[in-house]
Amino acid sequence: MNILVIADVHANLVALEAVLRDCPSVDGLWNLGDSVGYGPRPGQCLTLLRGSNPLMTLAGNHDLAAIGALSLAAFNPTAQAAARWTARNLTEPQRAHLASLPAMTTDQGFTLVHGSPRDPIWEYVTDSRTAAAALRDIETDVCFVGHSHVAMYATLQAHQTRPELFSLADGQTLELGSARFLINPGSVGQPRDRDPRAAYAILDTERGTLTGHRVDYDIEATQRQIYEAKLPFLLAERLADGV
Repeated sequence: MNILVIADVHANLVALEAVLRDCPSVDGLWNLGDSVGYGPRPGQCLTLLRGSNPLMTLAGNHDLAAIGALSLAAFNPTAQAAARWTARNLTEPQRAHLASLPAMTTDQGFTLVHGSPRDPIWEYVTDSRTAAAALRDIETDVCFVGHSHVAMYATLQAHQTRPELFSLADGQTLELGSARFLINPGSVGQPRDRDPRAAYAILDTERGTLTGHRVDYDIEATQRQIYEAKLPFLLAERLADGV
């Protein structure tokens, strides 16, 4: 089975459409959360994602903020403004859909979580310490995370006590049976690893491989949509730099 693994779409419809056009034939997708928030097309992204054979979809912190399930006090002013705008632009069925989503689950022997296993909503896995804790807290050999918007992976060999972290490059294939892995496919809609291209990954469950991918999209089109929606300008400007 080939599975499209994505995270942090953040209501960037142009980027999501580019990913769906670019990815090879797949049997379904895993969406690791934050489908909405920041971006200008929340409803359209939810509709497209729900029509793309989602095998599993998770809730992220911005999804929950948009439906009032998280306090905005923990968000910066830009994120607060975007969450309030998103809340006004979701239908009741879309709000109910987001409310129904888990933040963490297992599927086909893989752990899926938005943040980390010990804090599925808020914790960022960005270093050896947090990666070690994540791998310690799961029973599977592979854990997929989102939230940081950085395409990366951590490996833990049998002889190691702390995992090593690496960037997940475009076209790079990981042999998953060789170690325990924690993998972030990167962000579709707002990458923060200084590569503005939309990020995704393809999991081949039969071969036991994971391949990272990047694809160009029309960033200026999304920027225009952000300006037209009167969302904070920073949300448009950062897209071109991948930060």
